[in-house]
Amino acid sequence: MLKTTYRQLNNIQKGSLGVAFSKMAFTLEGFEVYNSEYDDRGIDFIIRNSSGKFFLVQVKTTDDTSNPYIYENKFQKSDDFIFSAVRIIEGKPLSLYIARGSDWDKGEFKCLNYNPKGGSSGAYYEIQFSKKYKNQLSEFEFQKYIEKIRI
Repeated sequence: MLKTTYRQLNNIQKGSLGVAFSKMAFTLEGFEVYNSEYDDRGIDFIIRNSSGKFFLVQVKTTDDTSNPYIYENKFQKSDDFIFSAVRIIEGKPLSLYIARGSDWDKGEFKCLNYNPKGGSSGAYYEIQFSKKYKNQLSEFEFQKYIEKIRI
């Protein structure tokens, strides 16, 4: 069993852990995983399913007090863009949620939020982990959602 203490990690280490965890999860599900040379376009890595379809993956790692978000200029509202959210909660195993960029267009999930006013750096897309969205969030748990992109 892996350790579940994360307080000694700084933000860069937590982000690296989230990317590695996401890559491992996709690999274990039979996807090919390709590294990107640079992360200046909001792409942490690329995956390919058994049918040969490629997906761009952006990973955000957060704790239990904040929501993962991607600034609008790095987000793609398409079927081949995947927002991978890793939650690091002290004392618990890592958890992984994924959604395609096109899921924000559907409007059926309030846990997928677009904030047009944004923060100091502009508008952003986020996955909201509020307790009131618990049932909706289950749709985006890695083990459940992965079947939608497998083939």
